[in-house]
Amino acid sequence: MALASLIGLASVGILVVVETPGARPMWLGAGLVAVLTALKLGGPTTRRLRSIRRGRLGERLVVDLLGGLPDEYWLVNDVTLGLARGSIDHVLIGPCGVVVLETKRVAGNIQCRDDEWSINGDRLTDVSRRVNSGACAVRYFLAERHPELVFTALRWVESVIVFTHPLSRLEANQGQTIVVRYSQLFQAVLELAKKRHLEPAIAEQLARTLVASQTRGADEVGRGLLRAAS
Repeated sequence: MALASLIGLASVGILVVVETPGARPMWLGAGLVAVLTALKLGGPTTRRLRSIRRGRLGERLVVDLLGGLPDEYWLVNDVTLGLARGSIDHVLIGPCGVVVLETKRVAGNIQCRDDEWSINGDRLTDVSRRVNSGACAVRYFLAERHPELVFTALRWVESVIVFTHPLSRLEANQGQTIVVRYSQLFQAVLELAKKRHLEPAIAEQLARTLVASQTRGADEVGRGLLRAAS
């Protein structure tokens, strides 16, 4: 929509300049301004659209991968909660416990040392903070509605960052945030399940509570009780 508006703005400007050779200087100036404005804004807008498409591709890859998990897992996508920094890409609930996942689709040499990030030597900011904020928001939200689980199922909500680009090379120590490549995600979930052992009935209860708070619904992994509303 934004790109289409810029194309329309440029077209109007060109028509004013080309189709009205005898027009007043004011109209010619307005046409040139419209063309230049569209050219100036078109680059950043196009880059942003490409970034959004890359992000959506990474999220779809993660959804497809986690679709291979057993029936006792539940996946809620694109979650919006008041305390989180923006929307949360995925919340996975099952034997692994409650896990918040953030997808990143970037290529290059990615390094993480104690939540300090860089790509190809350039420092990145706010990478871990976003997913950790999401984990805190999910825990707070669920704990308010299920206080009896605060010291058991909701004692800890894991945060995971998944790099989905095939050309990403990852070097990370395991701090507060779990950091994996796409090819490592499935096994990482199974390893968490060995530690958490969340009961299926509780996992379903928490998943339903989270879905009920989302106006757009959720995608399903497992038994068909959580349906996509896209």
